[in-house]
Amino acid sequence: MFRYPLICAALCVTSLFAARGFAAEEPIRGFISIEPFEFRLEALVRVGAFKEAWRMETDSIGPAERQRVMDNLLTLFESGVNLKTPGESLTYTERSVRFVVPDVEKGYATDERETIPLDEALVGLTLSATTVGIDEMEFEWLWFAPGQERLIVEIASRGKPSARALTPAANKARWKLDENISPPALLPVPPVTRVEHHPFRYLLYPALAMMIYAGIIVTRRKTESPPWSGWLIVGGIVVCFAALKIRGSELVLPVDQERDDLVYALLRNTYHAFDYRDESSIYDTLEASVTGHLLEQVYLEMRSSLELENTGGPRVRVNEIALRECRASESPGIPEGSFKTRAEWVTIGEVTHWGHTHERTNKYEAEMTISSENEVWRISGLDLLNEERIQKISRRVIDPEP
Repeated sequence: MFRYPLICAALCVTSLFAARGFAAEEPIRGFISIEPFEFRLEALVRVGAFKEAWRMETDSIGPAERQRVMDNLLTLFESGVNLKTPGESLTYTERSVRFVVPDVEKGYATDERETIPLDEALVGLTLSATTVGIDEMEFEWLWFAPGQERLIVEIASRGKPSARALTPAANKARWKLDENISPPALLPVPPVTRVEHHPFRYLLYPALAMMIYAGIIVTRRKTESPPWSGWLIVGGIVVCFAALKIRGSELVLPVDQERDDLVYALLRNTYHAFDYRDESSIYDTLEASVTGHLLEQVYLEMRSSLELENTGGPRVRVNEIALRECRASESPGIPEGSFKTRAEWVTIGEVTHWGHTHERTNKYEAEMTISSENEVWRISGLDLLNEERIQKISRRVIDPEP
């Protein structure tokens, strides 16, 4: 009668240890994430490895000890890793440190327990710096736990993932991007097309008729021609000149494939803004695709949808957009030089955090208003009708290079 509960309990224990992975075995494991515009240095630390070195007398960590432990680890982490990148000086602008637990859906989640057993205490640290396209670097890892003889550093980048095995005696390593992968950039947006026309061209024929009529009268009556005949000729010449010289232009709204290309380029450029990490670069890039009154709304909504945690975690980088449908939408009262479209698209992105790769697919349906502003197409209205998020997390074990 107890067979199935015992089997379930055994499976739960087995899956727990599998989820904890290296956290149960290795005191410290390092991670380096190299995004096109961000560099992250991360570590997972088993606190129990420092029990004797820190003379910890209890077998658990309570609220009073939490902050002291996190401060000590952050100090050791910042001073224990030296990085050198050609032509680039790394300055960490964001720091994150907290107790975490393995989580099937998130990889690692914040450990909310008031008292944490020392042998289960796991701390995750993240140092972030704003960069531009790092392709190679050297690093020296000085920080090892007491008795730790081997430390693995996993490296995630635009190229293939890799890892380095370090020891206290051989603690230096090099990395270089093995592929020629250019950082993302703005796509060219189809230009605003205008057709020139002569709004007074229809006056050309009456003006010619006036001049011909006046010429006939002058030819027949000669010196006895009435004074107004001369004025008819002068007036006809003036009207003809105006009809030919005065020009106007009419904006041509894109349709079908042209509309699809325009909407795709604006969406791609909007997501590209969030490849950056500093707010000024994000806003500057957004301004190329979104009108001013919409900037703050788009910034807040998209940043929230791309971050892993609500507390400022790493941001998913969108690397693919699929525009599934883009059709004209009824638009009564829409301003001149604008059009509405109902669009459906899918974004695919990922980010690697503490060794787990978070793959996120978002499906959207929205009604968009596209307007010509200073002869440039921009998104001037966005009404999100539906959003569906699918997230997948994987853990790839990478063998260190010899």
